[in-house]
Amino acid sequence: MPRPRPRRALTLLETLLATSLFAVLMGMMYWFYGATLETRDDGLKRSRDVQLAWVLLARMAEEIRLASGSTPGYGVGLVGFEDSISVNTLVLPDEIVNRRQSLGDEQIAAQFDLQEVRYYIAWDEENLDEEGNPRALGLVRRVTKTFNRGVYIDTDAEQEEVEDEEALAVKEELYAPEIKFLELRYFDGAGWWEDWQLTGGNTLPVLVRITVGFTPVLPEEYQEMDLVEDDFLRDEVEQEELEEDRFTIFVRPIQADPNPIGVRLQREASAFSESEGGL
Repeated sequence: MPRPRPRRALTLLETLLATSLFAVLMGMMYWFYGATLETRDDGLKRSRDVQLAWVLLARMAEEIRLASGSTPGYGVGLVGFEDSISVNTLVLPDEIVNRRQSLGDEQIAAQFDLQEVRYYIAWDEENLDEEGNPRALGLVRRVTKTFNRGVYIDTDAEQEEVEDEEALAVKEELYAPEIKFLELRYFDGAGWWEDWQLTGGNTLPVLVRITVGFTPVLPEEYQEMDLVEDDFLRDEVEQEELEEDRFTIFVRPIQADPNPIGVRLQREASAFSESEGGL
């Protein structure tokens, strides 16, 4: 009977080589898996940011589009600066206001068809960042639903009731904490302005450019936009691209003066008056 051949065992070198190869393959698989997850997370975040930015821009655009030219007793329709804007915009009352009521029902509070909406970036001046600068808290939306209310108060109970109603009439909230950047420009028919403050006539610009972003920029570090008088008419390929995390939209108020020349003259006259007053 033939003797069985002895089995050959792995040498120490072969074991080390196999272990090293296995470790390299596992490392490559882990890296590929991690890179795939990171790419997926970046894509989801980018998608959420884009959706949030465009939903917010659409909301702001709709309110600016419905801005009133000028309402006697309630002020001008739009006052804007480089990093904030205030608009008197038209709104429809809630459906409940139109419901039929009997004399015994509790009366529904009247609703005004005009409200003031203001957008701006809030800054935390106390909790500074590592560089000693204030932190951007996000985009704030302030809504004033009732204007210039005159109230007669006889008792303390009525005083408390009025204070509660006034608190409901003004709502200020951190509307989008993810949005850390807001920049606005105003077009008068021939050129762009960083601010818009008219006191008479139709107070609306021809166009409003709204830009929002996710990276904060200190107000004193805002860079001037490289715009010329016909910038919005130039070929798209010649326009300077926005930064990756910024989104912009152009809005034309419905009640804006259809004659851009009148808006241009009015804005130039306002700028001249401001310069004369500063001398």
